[in-house]
Amino acid sequence: MGTIAGARSGRAREVPGPDAESAVLERELTEAVLAGAARSDVLHALARATGRQVRLLSAEGAPLATTDGGAGVSAAVADGVLTDATGPVVDTLDGLRATALPVRAGTAVTGVLLTLGPGGPRVRALAGAAVTALLIDAVRSGDGPGEVSSRHSPADVIAALRAGTVSSSVCAAARELGIDLQRPPAGAVLHYDGSRLRAWSTALAWLEHPVQQEGRTAWTVVPDESVLVRLQNRLRLMTGDDCADLVVAASGSHTDSLLGLADSFTEAERLLGLARTRRVPLLTFDRCGVVQALLPLPRARLEAYAEAHLGPVRHRPELMVTLRAWLAERGSRQSVSQQLHLHRNSVGYRVRQIKHLLGTDPLLPAASAELHLALAALDLLAADDRRLHGDDEPESPRH
Repeated sequence: MGTIAGARSGRAREVPGPDAESAVLERELTEAVLAGAARSDVLHALARATGRQVRLLSAEGAPLATTDGGAGVSAAVADGVLTDATGPVVDTLDGLRATALPVRAGTAVTGVLLTLGPGGPRVRALAGAAVTALLIDAVRSGDGPGEVSSRHSPADVIAALRAGTVSSSVCAAARELGIDLQRPPAGAVLHYDGSRLRAWSTALAWLEHPVQQEGRTAWTVVPDESVLVRLQNRLRLMTGDDCADLVVAASGSHTDSLLGLADSFTEAERLLGLARTRRVPLLTFDRCGVVQALLPLPRARLEAYAEAHLGPVRHRPELMVTLRAWLAERGSRQSVSQQLHLHRNSVGYRVRQIKHLLGTDPLLPAASAELHLALAALDLLAADDRRLHGDDEPESPRH
């Protein structure tokens, strides 16, 4: 376990701030388990970080691994922790006060994590940083997780929300999963472009959010962007890929109805396609710019708008790439020259061609706005083509 301690001392300075310690610890513990560290190594690293003795218990409260050889808790206490029926402070069977944290993902549970002694916000945050690593260890060691019984699996609930066919039993199951349908969350979708598909499926199974998976793509719901980013980061850690942007994520708009939630999933799928086309790892409705105005439009309207404003140059790849760069760099010939690896005179020649074919100066405010929107429409059409034609092939690695 020296690798965890050594990495920790070398990395702790990377991310300053109150949440840095738990964020760094989570990354280090997860990487260590992926590299072969045992659950006992995780507990000892957590004990050093918190200054507390640590115990991992089964779902029935029996000790699975400890740093002090101590006892567990009663089955009733363990069940209360796992079902959120009791607070985090519990008494162990050997008479000690401890802070308890469920080790679970969605309805699947693998046990209870105890830190002995007073448990302030820092200790609780550090304990939470060990959960992902312990879940990975449970999957690797073949420990079977328990399941909270329900008529609908988490995947069933997400499928129903995507389809907009929500019954009372689905609503009840959603509430059990912590989904507040009185304030519907946003539909979200994640896609994996790496090669470790088994690790991807395992990682999805251990997310704390309900997920519906189909191959490389998974759907879930999120209350806000920060939760989506956290899920994305956990999936990156648990798949263990070196390239950080192999997990692409997108989310739709927040609405006030379940029907609107189904529309949000559709928006998220289109934005995911756009994110993959543009090679960006995260794209949300709130941050997609003018694309918000285009998402409700049918394909024929998008096609007509793009053709009306880009028709003369649309099928000239060299002019299209120059137009995008010219608009992005606000007419800086030097910047476009460097970006496209062209001589400044070549850039000027292409820009003159663009102005002639379009019949306007792309940098004029009205023309620029129309062209930006037309280019976004083209990007969305390309993303839709990819999604509708079932292009599920992984991207080439991006570093």
